[in-house]
Amino acid sequence: MAKLTVNNQVVDKFYDPSTQHFVTQEFVEDTFGVGATFTLELSEDEAALKSKQSAREKIAQQVADTDTLLGTTADTTQLLLNELSSLVTSLSTAQSLEDVRASVSGLKEKIGHIHTDVQSGRLAFPYQVKGEAQVMQEITERANGVSQALQTRGR
Repeated sequence: MAKLTVNNQVVDKFYDPSTQHFVTQEFVEDTFGVGATFTLELSEDEAALKSKQSAREKIAQQVADTDTLLGTTADTTQLLLNELSSLVTSLSTAQSLEDVRASVSGLKEKIGHIHTDVQSGRLAFPYQVKGEAQVMQEITERANGVSQALQTRGR
């Protein structure tokens, strides 16, 4: 829980960190008078959660809502699955280097520009901004969590 300090004195060590700023301000003014100053000290976990929530709100307001983002992710996954399937099928019958090159031509036409766009800075993926180590940790946590939930269902 957050620590609420009013006029340089801790008044609540277990303040709800999700309380909106204006509500806290009204509480402080009603309880300690107009002109009272306050600060809210968040724990490391609370600060990280607040930062994550803020980023998600910003994405929803400036980029797209969750359903649209999920739709884009599904489209991307389906495109890659279709192209990968085509590539694997073509490569499985390739007899020469020319056959291999021909196998990748469709995939290169569809997504070949992405490498150039990333290298030039025209495209940045969220995983690059977040950092690969953090993303891999999140993938592992979610995969294990879902797997555990599926293993224990019905028990």
